[in-house]
Amino acid sequence: MTVPGEEKASDDGESTDGSDSNRSDDQRSAPSDAFAALSDPLRIDILRALSAHHRTTDEADIGFADLRRRVGVRDSGRFRYHLNELRGQFVEKTDDGYRLTHAGIQVVAAIIAGTYTESISMGPNELDSQCPFCEQAAIATYEDGICFVTCDDNHALFQWSVPPNASADTTLPEVVDLAQMLAFQAIDQTLLGVCPQCYDTIETTVMADEGSRPVFRAVCDTCGAQVVGPVAFCLLVDPDVAAFCRKHGLTVRDDHIWEFPFVADDAGFTIIDEDPVRIECTVSLDNETLTVTVDGRGHVDRIHPPDKK
Repeated sequence: MTVPGEEKASDDGESTDGSDSNRSDDQRSAPSDAFAALSDPLRIDILRALSAHHRTTDEADIGFADLRRRVGVRDSGRFRYHLNELRGQFVEKTDDGYRLTHAGIQVVAAIIAGTYTESISMGPNELDSQCPFCEQAAIATYEDGICFVTCDDNHALFQWSVPPNASADTTLPEVVDLAQMLAFQAIDQTLLGVCPQCYDTIETTVMADEGSRPVFRAVCDTCGAQVVGPVAFCLLVDPDVAAFCRKHGLTVRDDHIWEFPFVADDAGFTIIDEDPVRIECTVSLDNETLTVTVDGRGHVDRIHPPDKK
């Protein structure tokens, strides 16, 4: 016999009425409430266990008893309470058990990556590369999740974020290579109108003032993520420009961003229209020149065949 309004628990601690909580799985909470739900270490263990189950089995869902055993909690009532605190935002209750929501998957990924907990510092170390402005050695540093490359004259050559777990057990040059790969992916994604952080829509613009260096810029109105750099970044991810560079021995896989001549050289960029903005870019390698036109959103809209000098 049960008292009206109370739950009847089975032997494994799970409710038999199908709800086991007054928290609805489709309930939405404020961000502060969502982060408060992660405040107890046991709840983090639950999320980790759900993620491990998903990675190591063919089944998406796991039952209450099996999940409790995975986490290693003997008190089923205590375990049920903390599991219910995760429901709706991070954990979904199904007919077959429990699974992570999309937000839960993202949180576990951030935890594993050490985004909020790890702190790794590396460098400064000289790279096998030179600054294109002063020809001094390029110097890399990794700190607080940011990889940045400068030189002794403080020329800013490159900067991008790398998750702490990706920098563990690696060399600093490897971290730089990874940062560049992530940057290329983000630039390409941004030009497609997708924010590389929250995947909402993002607007790209080219800021071109006479006498100043044209700048490619994108700011997400949803999460505030920014992608900012020279217009040459847009050229680097264009397949035709990449093929031209590869023909002359430069690839984004094997060479550094700042080693591409048109990235550091402002002389090859000319504003040909101001409203809407259009910029003509000259890419010169060896004895050939490729002329490229970039529109006001950073898209390459015209490429002229290479001219030999």
